[in-house]
Amino acid sequence: MSSRILVFLEQTENRRLLKEWLEIHYQVLVGEAQVQARDAVPLLDEPFDLCILDGVALDHLWEWVQAKKKAEQPVFLPFLLITPQRDVKLITRHLWQSVDELITKPIEKLELQARVEILLRSRLMSLQLKSANEQLQNQIAQRQQAEAEREKAIAELQDSEARFRRLVEFNMIGIMLADTNGKITEANDALLNTIGYTREDLLLGIRWDELTPPEYRHQDQQAIEQMRMTKVCPPFEKEYIRKDGSRIHVLLGTMLLDGSQTDCVCFVLDITERKSAEAEIRKALEQEKELNELKSSFVSMVSHEFRNPLNAISTSAQLLERLGDKWSKEKQSDFFRRIKAAIGRMTELLDEVLLLGKAEAGKLQYNPVSLNLKNFCSNLVEEIKLSTGNNCNIKFVVHGQCTTTQMDESLLQYILTNLLSNAIKYSPVGSMVHFELSCQDEAAIFQIRDEGIGIPEEDQAQLFQSFHRAKNVGKIPGTGLGLAIVKQCVDLHGGAIAVASEVGLGTTFTVTLPLNNRQ
Repeated sequence: MSSRILVFLEQTENRRLLKEWLEIHYQVLVGEAQVQARDAVPLLDEPFDLCILDGVALDHLWEWVQAKKKAEQPVFLPFLLITPQRDVKLITRHLWQSVDELITKPIEKLELQARVEILLRSRLMSLQLKSANEQLQNQIAQRQQAEAEREKAIAELQDSEARFRRLVEFNMIGIMLADTNGKITEANDALLNTIGYTREDLLLGIRWDELTPPEYRHQDQQAIEQMRMTKVCPPFEKEYIRKDGSRIHVLLGTMLLDGSQTDCVCFVLDITERKSAEAEIRKALEQEKELNELKSSFVSMVSHEFRNPLNAISTSAQLLERLGDKWSKEKQSDFFRRIKAAIGRMTELLDEVLLLGKAEAGKLQYNPVSLNLKNFCSNLVEEIKLSTGNNCNIKFVVHGQCTTTQMDESLLQYILTNLLSNAIKYSPVGSMVHFELSCQDEAAIFQIRDEGIGIPEEDQAQLFQSFHRAKNVGKIPGTGLGLAIVKQCVDLHGGAIAVASEVGLGTTFTVTLPLNNRQ
């Protein structure tokens, strides 16, 4: 039979969400009208295993809460308070004594689930302990009534004690008896397994303060002070150092034993897996955030980069339509060249987007062919000079025998074209771009050095990420895709790319590729 949970929350939406989530595993009673009317009758007489309430409900029902807990004694009847962090310090002492656990808003589902489970398990254990105690009392009474049944009563008593011991030793929750000075006097197997110690170690002496990392000891001191005031400390998270030196995350709840100011019972739940799951969720959320930022950057980039050539095409076409018959053929040809240049820019942008998409999807293939690197690079330099109208100075130097190699011609052309074009684009008109090729130790080293604006140091770490551009590029056009694609092409060759740059002095890119990578 599933546990019954009674809910008193002021806000309607909070009641609805909490009720839907809890009903997956439990029976839920919701005091809707009762909370609104500031009167919890008749739901107050309904049996339940856990009550979840907020500060408003607790303020009106605290006397009922204390009376209900007193009526249930010695059975543990848990009350869980949900309150904003800012209201914790406002809770009075009599209200603290009314609740067994506190959780602050905003609520993490995993945390709430763990705390609900430990409270319900504590109640279940309390009910079992009460049942075992009642059985013992009955057996003792029977033994007093009839001496003839004495042996049978003793056997039943021993059997009941054994069941109680098994209940403690094999429970999923670690349990230990300790004092506030740090000494552990008793522990069940679940606790020993959690901290990696044996029962022999326990006999020799284990101290909980030595299990606690230094950064968590202030929490232990706060828990002790809380217990001295209220007899109970709401569960809190900390870490323990296992015998092998590793750390585990635990959820710890403590209460003082009756009649003692130093001896307490502690319930320890290993939440290491839960914390790992939370870390994975945070990582996934960060990745999703990065993806959304990339999508936003892509939309912004495409809108900006397409607008300029589209405006050029639109303006030129309108002028040709209205005034073309009055212009000379030379002037008409000039506007047609502008249209073609704008179309070429748009085509180049689309090609880059498609190429990056193929690379990130793992569909960009490496197809090596036999290449004469020296001739290949010389021809590429001439092509770039022609495409820029011979308005650039590229000094090409070869070191070593760079003739027959095995590389992907298309990928290599993109790598070198992008790096050389960037060197020209981000350098003053008429400045020199140095392009050196050297072949040694089964590797080809391409070094492209310019005398341009340079790259700020803080931008260099993100230089090969999609859509990233250095902060000092100003109005120089660009998509932020080129170097990301270059990095993918270098990786497909099994090579490496490095950058050295200083603002105002220039940038040097060094690409190292194996000469004969046939895979």
